[in-house]
Amino acid sequence: MDKVHDPDNRPWISELLKPKDILDKYQERVALHKASEGLCEESLRPHHLQSMIGVDDETFKDLEAAMSEDNLTTPGEMDPCQAVTPNWNGGVYGHQIPKIKLKPIPEEGRLALKTLYIQADFLKKSKEKNSKLAVNRRRELMASNDHFFMSQPMKQKYLPGFSDRQRLYTVRVYRPLIHPNVAVIEMLQREIIQSQEIWLLGNNTLDQLRDMITCPVDNNYVGEQQVDTVEKQAPRAGDVYTSGFIYIGDCFYIDTRKEGNIDYSDVIIEWAKRSNRGIGPFRKGVMQETKMDDLELRIGCPYVFTHQGNHEHLLVVTDVRLVGPEDPQGESKYPMVRCIGQSQSRMCMVCEIKIATWVTLNNVRVAENPFFWCTLCYKSFNLTRDGGKEGEFQEFRY
Repeated sequence: MDKVHDPDNRPWISELLKPKDILDKYQERVALHKASEGLCEESLRPHHLQSMIGVDDETFKDLEAAMSEDNLTTPGEMDPCQAVTPNWNGGVYGHQIPKIKLKPIPEEGRLALKTLYIQADFLKKSKEKNSKLAVNRRRELMASNDHFFMSQPMKQKYLPGFSDRQRLYTVRVYRPLIHPNVAVIEMLQREIIQSQEIWLLGNNTLDQLRDMITCPVDNNYVGEQQVDTVEKQAPRAGDVYTSGFIYIGDCFYIDTRKEGNIDYSDVIIEWAKRSNRGIGPFRKGVMQETKMDDLELRIGCPYVFTHQGNHEHLLVVTDVRLVGPEDPQGESKYPMVRCIGQSQSRMCMVCEIKIATWVTLNNVRVAENPFFWCTLCYKSFNLTRDGGKEGEFQEFRY
């Protein structure tokens, strides 16, 4: 496929590489300069830093003297205090720095600046325990309490045996493309749109990647039952038609987890053999047996995920790196959806107020095909009083 796509002439696509081999060598170099697992920020001492930097005693003393916080002070500056009202556990700068520190207002300052005059007047009246004054003052504060900071999630536990050791793959999934044979000109001119960004570890398999990909087509109702009931849920396409493959490099990785899954790649391989198209030969693999670390790939090169017969999504590995301390810690957190792209609901084509829940095909009573309806408009226009159809058409839940 490189002959068709020509990745060597696209500067954003890397050369063919195996990320595991490269990151293993990088991880070994990181381990040489990384502090031991028992060390944390609070227990880090100067001799640890000196060992990590790799300089002699005299050079390290010069660095300590040049980077001392005392060099940042200026005569007459205010005493340090917390810049914000944090979730108090030592604050941003530690327990030694108070939230607020009052200094006496000099008389010449009180007479020269209106802000100091008002502050001095407030401090004088506050000693009288004026509750009304305290309430008014609290309303003026931008951060009168710690509710916002206390509502934030707790800082995750750092795992030295996980961070800087596991390999992290970033995979972007894009919305499916419409084939030129069935697309209109306006659709062909649209840019591809990202739908998901998925993070995986090196020991995650391709079937785990496939399970993290969400597509509205998988939620389509199939069969005669088009509405969920208390007794039985209507079957979805993703539950009925589970076949699919991921194409990376020159290999089709087939999903064989469910008995009866169709191998879509057979048709493509036979098509490639019938004439001299300059593509192939192709290989086959199994999704659930292939780890991300097993892949040879190009960073930035588009690969393909196909499901539901001919529904194709582009997959791009945009980044491969070691897990950092700010990333989710623990193998149980992966794979994970890092973010999703912007999406827009299909609105009812009658009222244009509610989201569409039904779609009809070959309905001669409407001007467009397909036609999308909300539940109320669908029932009002297409159904008779006894629940029968008004005319001939195909209807599907959307």
